[in-house]
Amino acid sequence: MKRWTVPLLLLLLLGALKTPLESRLAAEERQAGFQSSSVSSRHRSRLGQMGFIAALSGFRAAVADAYWIRAHNAWKRTEWPRLFGLLDTATQLQPKSILFWEMAHFHMAYDAAIEVLENSTREPSLPLRLKAKREYLALGEQFLLDGLRFNPQSSRLYDLLGQLYSRRFDDPARAAEAYAAAARCPNPPQYVRRFEAFELAKIPGRERDAYTKLRALYLESPRNHVPTLLQNLQRLQQKLGVPLAERVYDRPTLSATPETPLPLLPPQPPNPPPSR
Repeated sequence: MKRWTVPLLLLLLLGALKTPLESRLAAEERQAGFQSSSVSSRHRSRLGQMGFIAALSGFRAAVADAYWIRAHNAWKRTEWPRLFGLLDTATQLQPKSILFWEMAHFHMAYDAAIEVLENSTREPSLPLRLKAKREYLALGEQFLLDGLRFNPQSSRLYDLLGQLYSRRFDDPARAAEAYAAAARCPNPPQYVRRFEAFELAKIPGRERDAYTKLRALYLESPRNHVPTLLQNLQRLQQKLGVPLAERVYDRPTLSATPETPLPLLPPQPPNPPPSR
């Protein structure tokens, strides 16, 4: 029994040293936001053995940058399925990088979705091209949603989500929600509050909510007096029947003003007689 004493003591000593080290590393991972970002089996198959070992050995940023460079080459060759795999792996390796999520969503929801729809030589069937467009739009949306899971206080990602719902999905309700979430984040862009109101103004039945927000923004600061806000404010005042005395902005339309005739030219003095 004595010959097992030394190995047993060594194991106990290593365990005592390993436990606080692992606890400290786990705490650092949670603080950095990596605790919820695990390298899944599909990512491991893409990384390969050496890349997987490097990612787990403290070289996540270097491996992610390498995959980002490869993704750029795939984007230039319009290899969309391969591009998605590379972007998916890179974002999971660097989940706190806002730029990675932003560009990943843009490549899918804009570059890929537009190209597969317009490129009839790649796929002659229009229904299949529309289906591929919808799939890439969904992938772009998912990149932003995943990015917000790791960065819940990012006004930039919420802003991009609002733009995506407004421009690509034509969904003003979800766009307004995204802009409202962006406004609640620290240091949001000033325009997201206006954009929320603009999207609400597009939704039937939400005109009163939109008018209330637009009116408050108008009274808040002259910096909010942009043409789109003024146009929406005037349109909603007329649609909701706001009394003239309560309107904060009311510019008469050109059609309501009588046409002003051009002024007559003043009479010209006669030419002087030629000198003798």
